[in-house]
Amino acid sequence: MIVETKIVGRRTPFERRPTPLPDGPQTLRSLLGHLVHQELAAYHARQESVGLLRVLTQQDLSDGAAVGRISVAPQERSGTVTPEDATQTALTAFGDGLYYVFVDDEQIENLDQPLVLRADSTLLLLRLTALAGG
Repeated sequence: MIVETKIVGRRTPFERRPTPLPDGPQTLRSLLGHLVHQELAAYHARQESVGLLRVLTQQDLSDGAAVGRISVAPQERSGTVTPEDATQTALTAFGDGLYYVFVDDEQIENLDQPLVLRADSTLLLLRLTALAGG
């Protein structure tokens, strides 16, 4: 499955990356939980890989310039986040309308709606931003 992320109102391109399909039947609720667990594990791996000396390569500078942020090292940890808390935050944000989810160009509006996912499915997470000046 391909996961795409986009923030509405920003000029940054879609981020696209392949992600293994979760096992078994899926709902949006279980799929979001699966993705949150993966992202949290990747975050912890990045935090652990930071050495004493971090040197930016030309590729690091180019990648950072492309997204508008050059970072020398991960930010200081402010506390421990459990997968359950992170999943609940993602589910609450979906319920509050902070992002939309599309599977193969079909908007998913119900957390408990059954999903049909294939290896070539595309999941789009479209984060909304508030307009300034209201």
